[in-house]
Amino acid sequence: MKIKKKYLYLAVMIIFILITALLYLKYFIDDAAKPRWIVDKDGYLNYPLNREPVRFRTDNYSETQNLFINKIIYQSRLGNIYGLLVLPKNISIKIPAVILLPGAGVAKESELFLAEKIAQLGAAVLTIDQRGVGETDGNFSSLEGDYSNFLAGRESYQHLMVYDALRAYDLLHSAPFIDPNRIIFAGESLGGRIAIITAGIDSNINGVLIISSAGYDYKEQGDANKDAFLKSIDSDHYIGLISPRKLVMMHNAQDKIIPLSLAVRSFLKAQQPKRFVLVNDTSCNHGYCDSMHDGMVQGLNFLLN
Repeated sequence: MKIKKKYLYLAVMIIFILITALLYLKYFIDDAAKPRWIVDKDGYLNYPLNREPVRFRTDNYSETQNLFINKIIYQSRLGNIYGLLVLPKNISIKIPAVILLPGAGVAKESELFLAEKIAQLGAAVLTIDQRGVGETDGNFSSLEGDYSNFLAGRESYQHLMVYDALRAYDLLHSAPFIDPNRIIFAGESLGGRIAIITAGIDSNINGVLIISSAGYDYKEQGDANKDAFLKSIDSDHYIGLISPRKLVMMHNAQDKIIPLSLAVRSFLKAQQPKRFVLVNDTSCNHGYCDSMHDGMVQGLNFLLN
C-alpha cells in the first residue's frame, strides 16, 4: 500500500521539528551547565573571559561646553545597570577610557564632578549605579547574607558587582571611539576594591586608579568555605595580580573612614609598576579631594601613557 506524499511530507516535518526541539533543548541544557562563575579553592573569583556582546541603549542626559553626557543602560546578570557616559566633544581619534566605580551607596550623579574632570583631560568616563543604588535594582546584602548565597551556590552581591564592572569594560571595549588598549578602572572606597578585583581576574584591563580604598588583609581561619569566600571579596588577595599593568593609589592622610595605614598596607602588597599619591587635606575626609587633582593628572598620564 502506497503512502500518500502529503503524509510522508508531514512525517518528515514532524521528525525535523522534534530533532530541532531536542537540539534546542540540549543547547540550553549545555549552556546552563557551563560554569558562569567560580571561586576556586585558593579563593579567587573567576568569570569567563570570552563573554557575549553587551546589550545596551543610550539616552541623552546633558552637555557642557566641552562634554557630552549620555545615560547608558546595559544588561548584566539578573538585570540592567544604569550609568552615565561622559565624552569630550569633537572626538577625532580613538581615546582612552576610564570606568569609574563609586563607593558604597553613592549614586552615579554624585560621581559626575570627578568624571567630568577626567573627561576634560581627553578620556571617556563611564560611571555606574552599583546594585541597589540609584536607578539600578537590587538590595545591598549583608556579609552574612552574601556568604549564605555563596554556600547555596548563588552569586553573592559583591561577586555580581565584579561582573557588572566586567560588562562595563566589555561595553567600552567594543565602542568604535575607544582605544581598546587604553581602558582602565578607577574606584573610590568600595568601588576601589571592586576595581582591583576586576582587574585582577581580567588581564585585558590596562590599569587601575584607586582613591580612598584598602583591602581587608584577610587571614585564613581554617574553615575552607568561609576562607575561600572572604578571600574572594578581599582586594588585597588580588592586588598582586595587577602587575605588570600599572596601579596608582591616592589617599588623604585625614581620611577617617579608611585610615592611611590600611591603604599603605594594601599598597605594599602590590607589585611594580605602582605609585602612591598622598595628600594631607584637613578640609576633606573620604573620597576624592580637590587637592588630589594634580596627582590624579600625573597618575592618569602614568596609567594611560
